[in-house]
Amino acid sequence: MWGLAVWLAFWLRVRGLFANTFHADEALFATWARHIATWKDPLLLTQAVDKPPLLFYMQALFYPLQGPVEWAARLPNFIASMLLVPLTAVLFHRLYGGKTGALVAALVVACSPLAIQFSATAFTDPLLVFWLVASLSVISVQYSLFSKLAACNRSPMNGHRLSAAAGFLFGLAVATKYQAWLFLPLMGGVGWLGSGGRPPRHFWVYWFVGLLPLLGGVFFWEVARTGAFSLWSAQIGNFGGVRLAWSWELWPRLAAWGGLGGTAVPVFLLPLLLLSMVGLAWRTWRVDDAAGRLDWLLVFFVAAYFVFHWLTAVPVWDRYWLPLVPLVAILLGRGWQQVAAWWPYQILPDEHHGKVATLRAKTCRPYLRLCLFLVLLTILLLPAWPARYGRYPVGGQPAADGGAAHIAAVVQEASYGTVLYDHWFSWQWRYYFFDKGVYVSWFPHGQALATELTVFGRDGNPHYLTLPDTAVSQPIIRAVQAAGFTLQPVANAGNIVLYQIFPIGGSGGKE
Repeated sequence: MWGLAVWLAFWLRVRGLFANTFHADEALFATWARHIATWKDPLLLTQAVDKPPLLFYMQALFYPLQGPVEWAARLPNFIASMLLVPLTAVLFHRLYGGKTGALVAALVVACSPLAIQFSATAFTDPLLVFWLVASLSVISVQYSLFSKLAACNRSPMNGHRLSAAAGFLFGLAVATKYQAWLFLPLMGGVGWLGSGGRPPRHFWVYWFVGLLPLLGGVFFWEVARTGAFSLWSAQIGNFGGVRLAWSWELWPRLAAWGGLGGTAVPVFLLPLLLLSMVGLAWRTWRVDDAAGRLDWLLVFFVAAYFVFHWLTAVPVWDRYWLPLVPLVAILLGRGWQQVAAWWPYQILPDEHHGKVATLRAKTCRPYLRLCLFLVLLTILLLPAWPARYGRYPVGGQPAADGGAAHIAAVVQEASYGTVLYDHWFSWQWRYYFFDKGVYVSWFPHGQALATELTVFGRDGNPHYLTLPDTAVSQPIIRAVQAAGFTLQPVANAGNIVLYQIFPIGGSGGKE
């Protein structure tokens, strides 16, 4: 069964590794990685970096091995997403025990449409989720260790090594994306509950000892390249800061987040999730133990994470749902255990049929579980199948670049000195023309482009312009024509149109 979960995860993800194209953010991150890999700018001094750099340096390791192909930038996340499936099962088993629940959690992660479509991407989030779950898994080892030793009134030996390892892995998450800090309360809660509310001496001291080298590395990297630590302010400024949502934004934001949530965990699993919550509540009412408190720690953390993103005016982006996938998967696995436990061992009272009824029930129970498992697997595969082909509007998709790769192929072999004017797609062009002779010139508006063409448009070099295939391009076209130039369509792919610019009455320059 474990081989099935890993094979299924690989089969659902591997197609996107080669079939998808770059989203604009992916192209930007891959460009930074190529600057590092080619030693052109190893500290990214010339780039406006607004995120911690761990992913970009990991991507840079694969470019010399694979060459300048898009899937080289996706390999770190692809590998991390594959490892996340068994790692989620390990986390479940360490926290609760039980192979069936762990297998269900692993299958939910393997078949989650959101996890599938983000697995073969160059975004920072899949790697972030891997480090977070890895850190929780190390803490869960202590959780299990503390629980066993507490029963013997003994103190854990060498626990400081596990604490330092958990802190180091959390530091890797922070060095990937600042969103990791949102999971600090969960880390602390799991460690606290695992120790029965009495963490061993120096537990958190060693945790911070493991964390500090990564924090220091990111800090000194940023200071070395800019002279100040400005990553956080740059990132906050790029998406407009953090504020409370206005009242009129609440319902649209709730609907948008809910729509994205259907790709994180399929809506077909909502009945099981609700039944799981009922089962966990019933168990907590009957039994007060560390496992029950851990159940509700996960429930409240998932709810708080959602409420925070709903009530604050952060962008409604699919990638922000991704860290919740393994946590919800664990809750579903936990609920599966509780629901399965409700099936009685006895069909009829013992006084009537005694051992025969008990034996019959014990014989039927595995078959019932197998049938339920097959139903669950079918429910998981129904939304996972289209996710394999990138058909959800989230994560990696075959048409994520809007046709940029095709347009770039038309121009990239043009002669040295060719100029490509652009306003909307510059991040893609920076990647595709990284080592080509095409110079990409960004313009803020049509009048600025007209002014630049008036000065440089008749220098004899080829000049191109990319515009969206929408009405928004019309003011740009009119500005170019008013400056004394004409536009000739050269290629059209997706929603991008490539024009070559010719002076009115001129020959069009050299090719």
